[in-house]
Amino acid sequence: MAGVPVGPEVAAESQRISRQPSTASAVASPPPASSAGGPVGASWPAYAASPLLEPGADFGPRYRIEERIGEGGMGTVYRAFDKELNRVVALKLLRPELTHDAGSMQRFKQELLLASKVSHKNILRIHDLGDAGGIRFISMAYVDGEDLNGLLGREGKLDVERAASIFRELCFALKAAHSEGIVHRDLKPHNVLLDKSGGVFVSDFGLAKSLESGNVGMTRTGEFLGTPRYMSPEQVEGQPVDQRSDIYALGLIVYEMLTGDVPFSGDSAMQVMFKRIKEKPKNPRSINPAIPEYLARIVLHCLERKPTDRYLQAGEILADLNAHRASSHGITMKFTIPAAADRRWWWIAGAAVLVIALGYGIWRFTRPPADATGSAPAGAAVPAGPVRYVAVLPFRILGDEKALGYLGEGLIEGLTAKLSQLPALRVSSRSAVEEARAKGSMDKIARALGVKLVVSGVIQPAGDRLRVIVNVDDMEKGQRVWGQEFTGIAQDLLALEDQIYAKVVPGLGLEATGEEIARATAHPTENLEAYDLYLRGRGALRGQQDVRKLEEAVANFEQALKKDPQFALAYAGLADAQMQLYTEKKDQVYAERALGAAQQAARLDDKLPEVHFSLGSVFSATGRTSEAIAELKRALTLAPNSDEGHRRLGHAFMRAGRTEEALQAFQKAIDVNPYFWLNHSALGGAHFQIGDNEKALAGFRKVTELEPDNPLGHENQGSVYFRQGKWNECIPFFEKALALEPYWSTYSNLGTAYFYLKRYPDAVRMFEKSVEMNPNEEVTLGNLADAYRWSGLKDKAQAKYDAAIARAYQELRVNPRDANTLGNLALYYAKKGDDSRGVEFIRRARSIDQTSVSLMYNEAVVHALGRRVPEAMRALRKAVGAGYSAAEAQNDPELESLRSHPDFAALGKAPR
Repeated sequence: MAGVPVGPEVAAESQRISRQPSTASAVASPPPASSAGGPVGASWPAYAASPLLEPGADFGPRYRIEERIGEGGMGTVYRAFDKELNRVVALKLLRPELTHDAGSMQRFKQELLLASKVSHKNILRIHDLGDAGGIRFISMAYVDGEDLNGLLGREGKLDVERAASIFRELCFALKAAHSEGIVHRDLKPHNVLLDKSGGVFVSDFGLAKSLESGNVGMTRTGEFLGTPRYMSPEQVEGQPVDQRSDIYALGLIVYEMLTGDVPFSGDSAMQVMFKRIKEKPKNPRSINPAIPEYLARIVLHCLERKPTDRYLQAGEILADLNAHRASSHGITMKFTIPAAADRRWWWIAGAAVLVIALGYGIWRFTRPPADATGSAPAGAAVPAGPVRYVAVLPFRILGDEKALGYLGEGLIEGLTAKLSQLPALRVSSRSAVEEARAKGSMDKIARALGVKLVVSGVIQPAGDRLRVIVNVDDMEKGQRVWGQEFTGIAQDLLALEDQIYAKVVPGLGLEATGEEIARATAHPTENLEAYDLYLRGRGALRGQQDVRKLEEAVANFEQALKKDPQFALAYAGLADAQMQLYTEKKDQVYAERALGAAQQAARLDDKLPEVHFSLGSVFSATGRTSEAIAELKRALTLAPNSDEGHRRLGHAFMRAGRTEEALQAFQKAIDVNPYFWLNHSALGGAHFQIGDNEKALAGFRKVTELEPDNPLGHENQGSVYFRQGKWNECIPFFEKALALEPYWSTYSNLGTAYFYLKRYPDAVRMFEKSVEMNPNEEVTLGNLADAYRWSGLKDKAQAKYDAAIARAYQELRVNPRDANTLGNLALYYAKKGDDSRGVEFIRRARSIDQTSVSLMYNEAVVHALGRRVPEAMRALRKAVGAGYSAAEAQNDPELESLRSHPDFAALGKAPR
């Protein structure tokens, strides 16, 4: 099959996405009104008027004609009754001039046989190719309805929701056919059939190719192969055709459904076709402003003039549509910011784990929670008095901690959220507090967080009631400034939170306004059972993450939503759990559920910052950058003092290629909380990504200064030294990180250093360990493939490249515009010897992200492997000029074809 290979996980997608089943198996629709009732002019074949084909007449021994229902380029279609199998079918009687050539008929049979093997609910089933009285015909399933051409002729344009629904079903049909290597080549509204129950079917798959005569795109009768109104630019030019021509035709069809017109017009078919290869289509929103921006963007992507610039496969279109489907179908789920998890999860989620892929360096953030386009919002108004830096520490449980722990966590989570809304306070995030707890004593925790005031407490059960003691300590003065005891029942934790908040605020030396009190005491739900289940779900998300705990969290959130379907924070928790399940299982369905949850939470309560952080996170993970930034900016207007929010916004700007705004956002996070290592790590990571090695190193050194036992500070410093070509110097940093905490990325980085030192057996050993720890990470699979390849283990290398490619495609199902993953795919294909795909993927990656020095270098490697020396040298000079290591390039075995170039040895002197 030409184009992108479809792995088993893609093929299974249609089984996981809920759709209404079709009710008819299907064929042709009634003819337009102008042709109803009989033949129309000379275009009808001579045999159409024969008594043999009158209603009620037998056609051969098996069929009885019931009605003529349409005509196409290949012949006339009749509804008929199959007497042998007792069912209604459609018969397409082929035009005689198409059946006289023996070669054409043989190809026709082969294509029909292939097409008949595709079994999918959106594809019209072909039964047989037969002959009756010298008339060749195809028998097919019958659809009781009409074709899309008739519907458009009657209604002009369709309702956006209906058009989008038909669009999705057509994508499923194309995906199924393309996965079997079948390209339609003549997709048009006449071939899209709609039954009376809303089913959508594509007919005539595989029929056009059998009529080809060489590569000129014409039939033997001199007619164009394909319908001019819906032909792709490559068909117009007589170029080779693959599944992307179907995608172009699909874009034209959807454009027409949404606007009632096609994007190109002219005085003749030839003029229209010429425009198609020379001009860009106008935005459909200029014709119909009701079209959502995302839908217009998808349609225009289908209509790119160059096949390499279009979607590669229908599955990619579905991924983009799925990202928006949840909101239109009212899926009831949600997502919030992770409250706390194991230390390493937070190191990965917000900082940057550098996984240097062989032959290139990849700065790999583990999917930062946000992604978009915009600028950081202005902060809150500066309070009249001094700003107070506060941390709410976990309350100590006296009694059954396992039974009461989730209540304690819920209490401090609620109190932290309420206090964070006060402009005079800078409250440490829950993630920062979780990190600092490892310091031990309260004063060490306060120093690690950079706070003066600490809120702490004790929870003790007393019969059916809870006794809660809350204290405020001034760590600078070393004295307790306030303390009070509260009592209440566990089932009324929300009221207890309100009581504590009302007293803690003056205990911190503040006076809340009436508006601030009202805002802080607004409850997320009034259903106490739902709140209890929500807290249990949040508790399951804390600590060491595994599938069992995540599924337990999902169950609790779903139970909470049964108690209160309007509980936005429960949707937030559910979406958070679903996104983490996606991280564990790499199954697209979890990402789709998380998106639906986040959007539902936003519909329920768009004034919660957690809701917008969550929605921004999911948009980021699914490649919807502009929307992610907008959500994060909205969240920061609600919580302007959130260093985590500014950090997420910075990651979003980086993905959007807006590096200056990203650096400003990361610096803002540091300004809000200069003592949290994660903020410095994020800024260092951004500098690393744009090639500013010295500033990156300074940021990572600050991490080690604040957190000497944090493995990422050491690992990332080693990564900078690696990029500078100091492979022996970087090894101790990776080894130090491994001594602090063995982790897959560190093994991969150490293996990469060994690789560049040509210590291939050591590299293989490290990469095998990395893959053993995380078999679902495509970068480490690709690294291991490289090590096998350069160790002479060709078969093992090919197998690992294939595994890496399969994982990369699975990543792209969630975010089809992930430039790093596209760049990785380019390398895997190029190293396997598939040069054309290597070039195709690196072009796509670079068009998405033009600032990444790693992608610049990847481009050089792809061209070098294809022995395109001038192109490789241009890309390499650009990468080195942007900060990529000249020493690494000069030691990279993948660039062997460039060594004889006179400029290669002088790379280190390239202008910076």
